[in-house]
Amino acid sequence: MEIRANYIIVGVFTLAILLGGFVFTLWVTKQSQRTVMAEYDISFKESVRGLSVSSDVLFTGIKVGTVNRIKISDKEPGVVSVRISIAADTPVRENSAARLEIQGVTGTTLVSISGGTATSPLVRLPQGQVGEIRSEPSPLSAVMAHIPNTVAAANEVLHRLDSMLSTENQESLTVTLAALAKLSSSLADKTGALNEIVNNTQNTSRQLSSLTEEAGKDLKATSESMSRIAARIDSTLTVAEPGLKQFSREGLSDVRMLVVETRNLVHVFTRIAQKLESDPRRFLFGEPVQEYKSR
Repeated sequence: MEIRANYIIVGVFTLAILLGGFVFTLWVTKQSQRTVMAEYDISFKESVRGLSVSSDVLFTGIKVGTVNRIKISDKEPGVVSVRISIAADTPVRENSAARLEIQGVTGTTLVSISGGTATSPLVRLPQGQVGEIRSEPSPLSAVMAHIPNTVAAANEVLHRLDSMLSTENQESLTVTLAALAKLSSSLADKTGALNEIVNNTQNTSRQLSSLTEEAGKDLKATSESMSRIAARIDSTLTVAEPGLKQFSREGLSDVRMLVVETRNLVHVFTRIAQKLESDPRRFLFGEPVQEYKSR
């Protein structure tokens, strides 16, 4: 009887657990059905490697839904159409953009939607209609797009380095290094001569400095002498100023009369010289007396 009673208790306990799990599942399903979902299509013009159905969809870093479908576009070659299902109350705006991101260290890919700007209007979807969200390249795809160019540039650099390290260039480099070694040794030998030139230059600079000082002293003495001479001239002009003023008032008229008389005297002397030159006898002895002739 005791063994049968234990089996009955275990069976009842098992049935109770199963019934509780079933009720919990129904409750969770009802709760999920209460959340209104909205669907959007996103067209990606890049590889969606790592993205799968049921991948997470984030809105500004918060999970708001999952990926429902992934298919290749029939209209545009190379374009992948991804349909997502997110909470209908998610504030998707007209300038919101979706891009692919890698999640953590697991390497799985998810869809991330940006919030857009506050000035952009919110998207209002009627019940049962599928909206569209524009896509933008992911940072990883941009890096992958530049990898071929980077590899080509690296190959070009390696090719140029290889050509620079050819046998001919190595020989030229060896000759150049040898010439530089000779030049350095020659410069080392001429260091003493350069030091002597520097010392001579310093001595010349000191001599020029002393000459400049002496010239400065001479200029200072000359300047003082000129100042004294100027002072004397100034005092002389001060003493002679009354006489000069009187001469300007009275002496100038006398000088003017003297000049006029001197000019008249010069004219007289000029006429005398002309007469003397033309007929000196008449000028000296006068008119000759004519002889009387009798009839």
